[in-house]
Amino acid sequence: MTDDPVAQYKEILDLTRQASQQLADRERRRRVEVVTEIAAAERAIKQATEQEEQVKKEITGWWRQVAARVVGMNWITPGRPPEPDPAGRPDRLDTYLAEIEPATNTFAAALRKAIWPKKIP
Repeated sequence: MTDDPVAQYKEILDLTRQASQQLADRERRRRVEVVTEIAAAERAIKQATEQEEQVKKEITGWWRQVAARVVGMNWITPGRPPEPDPAGRPDRLDTYLAEIEPATNTFAAALRKAIWPKKIP
């Protein structure tokens, strides 16, 4: 800095202008980042919602298959369809789904065994 007060004042104004411009540039970049993050989050939410609906349809379909097998049997009722489990872990979804079909087949086999008359030798 020089000893000239006017020159000092101009230098301070220039530094203030540069700082203001840098802040404005940084805020502009951050605004773009935030908008991009929000758009990505909205896409992720939409994808997760679509996946959830697909899983619900699959589970409802399996439930209907099981319920159809017990129609007309007065000693067993299918009860209410399954509800989503809030304790379920999304990262284990494939494992959960892989358990449904074998369990359904086991139930169907047990049901067939229970309702078909056994042949007496």
